[in-house]
Amino acid sequence: MSVEVLEQMQLAPASEEGATKLSDKINPPGVALVTSLIVIPIAIIMAGTVSATLMPPSHPLLGTLQLIGSPMVALMIALVLAFWLLALRRGWSLQHTSDIMGSALPTAAVVILVTGAGGVFGKVLVESGVGKALANMLQMIDLPLLPAAFIISLALRASQGSATVAILTTGGLLSEAVMGLNPIQCVLVTLAACFGGLGASHINDSGFWIVTKYLGLSVADGLKTWTVLTTILGFTGFLITWCVWLVI
Repeated sequence: MSVEVLEQMQLAPASEEGATKLSDKINPPGVALVTSLIVIPIAIIMAGTVSATLMPPSHPLLGTLQLIGSPMVALMIALVLAFWLLALRRGWSLQHTSDIMGSALPTAAVVILVTGAGGVFGKVLVESGVGKALANMLQMIDLPLLPAAFIISLALRASQGSATVAILTTGGLLSEAVMGLNPIQCVLVTLAACFGGLGASHINDSGFWIVTKYLGLSVADGLKTWTVLTTILGFTGFLITWCVWLVI
């Protein structure tokens, strides 16, 4: 009986708004459409970036491509496309569209705000020079090359939050040490630095806040799950890389 009642409730919505919501659930946007709306701004930004490298400065389209390829313009284009493809073309009223957008703002705003704060905190640590000082101190310790690449990158990642900065700084510090290595060994040293940059994601990493806020985790839960997970992945990848290093 309860199944029959539920079916009747689903098939006979009480209002036009209920019918609209039911229709939205029955006919959700396709995967290709949603994926396209995500990929389009990325492709536009990439086109604007690549055009500055491939086109001569005097090319008439260079300025236009760089304008369209700026992140704010590209995201605005994606927003307009999403408004038309997901709302107007599906017959949504402006009021219904406004309600949907308004309900999404609180969740997105918290993620963006906290992520930005985490990124700013990491930037402060980068500008303070604590990461480079720590890397220089570790470099003075007589360690084998592969563990040194991993430990320096991991320490930089933990101290200032950015995996990109950790990997690039480690590469710069060890550039002279890898001069006599063969290409495969250079790749393994790079992988060790990359795995070091993967681990120890915590409160000074903007990605940490994206994961915790999107999944509704507290800071303590994020440290127990996400931080531990990334650290295990980093150490596991480094151990595999070291085994390959010893074999070759």
